[in-house]
Amino acid sequence: MTTPADSATGTDDQSPILATAKNLLATRMGVIPPLAEAIAERKRLQDLIDATERAYGAAYADAQAAGWTPEELRQMGADEPTRRPQGRPKGARTRKPRTTAAPATPSQRTPDATETGAATPAPTGS
Repeated sequence: MTTPADSATGTDDQSPILATAKNLLATRMGVIPPLAEAIAERKRLQDLIDATERAYGAAYADAQAAGWTPEELRQMGADEPTRRPQGRPKGARTRKPRTTAAPATPSQRTPDATETGAATPAPTGS
């Protein structure tokens, strides 16, 4: 254990170490505020890009719905958006379309003897 008297003399011995540590920390901490500002600006700009991408995707989808093909839009400088608007996906459905069943045609059958008028053997037996 150290006593208050020991720590008073120990502080003098530690002063150069503490001063050096404070200088090193001050140098390291000096770069943090610009980094924090850059992070905040980057987040703000990313949010702006995300909002612009959503608006661009909706406008591109509207142009296609109006009849413009992707090739025509590309010729005008409109690349396909990386983010499409929310909604039903375009493309083929996974379900097959329903088909109505054709009416069943009767199968060919051989008429029995009673229908043709042919004589049938008489039943034998007791």
